[in-house]
Amino acid sequence: MSKIIKEYFTTGEFANLCGVNKKTLFHYDNIGLFKPKKILENGYRYYSHNQFELFNVISELKRLGMPLKEIKTFIDNRNPDIALDLFQREKEKIDKEIKELEKLKELMENKISITKAGKNINDDIILENKKEEFFVLSNAIKDVAYGYDISTYTDHLKYCINNDLYKGYPVGVMISKENLLNEDFYNYSYYFTEVDNKNIENLYIKPAGLYVTGYIQGYYDKTKDLYVRLIKFIKDNNLTIIGYSYEEVLIDECATKNPNEYVIKISIHVS
Repeated sequence: MSKIIKEYFTTGEFANLCGVNKKTLFHYDNIGLFKPKKILENGYRYYSHNQFELFNVISELKRLGMPLKEIKTFIDNRNPDIALDLFQREKEKIDKEIKELEKLKELMENKISITKAGKNINDDIILENKKEEFFVLSNAIKDVAYGYDISTYTDHLKYCINNDLYKGYPVGVMISKENLLNEDFYNYSYYFTEVDNKNIENLYIKPAGLYVTGYIQGYYDKTKDLYVRLIKFIKDNNLTIIGYSYEEVLIDECATKNPNEYVIKISIHVS
């Protein structure tokens, strides 16, 4: 008895070593998945240190979502070739999950950055030099009331999702130079989504250069007031509109239930 106690772990000791409850070991024994190395006449179970690695593999396969029935089939029939095949398949699943988690992390990082930017706005109109940015554009927006072309908008969203281009950036809208000069501030030209991938169809490069930029807090119907202020700033400072305006929502229904707390940014390309 003393030799057994010295060389083996009791159920409680082995459970503690593996970080599980004793009931887990009892259950695994009952279903034939993982049995003690020795069972004495009095029913006491003892586990060997050599069993730790096997138990660890069982635990990790369970963490990966493999049902106990499938794990038992592997354990009962295992050999080096079967083990290698299983480990390779599980690694591929892990690689895929890591890739998906990296995408989610990037999306959350972009959401954090955008929301922080929306919280730190003021009423100033500023003139800033911007680097080029990369967008994917929708088809031309049809002439509909207030520029809300649901068909084109939906097609644009589907394209971004199906091509794995959605990275947490909200869909924005562009207004042409002509419509800006005509103060037609709801006649949008395109929907756009910022992207990191430059090797895609419909890629549009927002030019580097000088932009007049302002922010407004409130619902979308208040954007006209900001456009009026931006145009006035351009005229007062003897600037010339040379390209599109870019309207982006920094804080929207994702971050607040109150539409009056929405934050919209508008930039106009000037010289």
